[in-house]
Amino acid sequence: MRRQLGQQLDQAAAGDLVARIEELTRQYQLLATERDALRRENSELAQKLEEAEEDLAAARPVSGR
Repeated sequence: MRRQLGQQLDQAAAGDLVARIEELTRQYQLLATERDALRRENSELAQKLEEAEEDLAAARPVSGR
């Protein structure tokens, strides 16, 4: 009886662990997707900033004239 109860507890604990692993895997996938989107956005914003800085430099009057 003890052995059977121990096996049942082990199976229940294993089931909880499997569920936790699945949940963590889902969270990881969501976070990886979000990270990738943020990296793309960051790259786009860096490009826009570079273009704006170039436009600003071109619009400034040349000193010494």
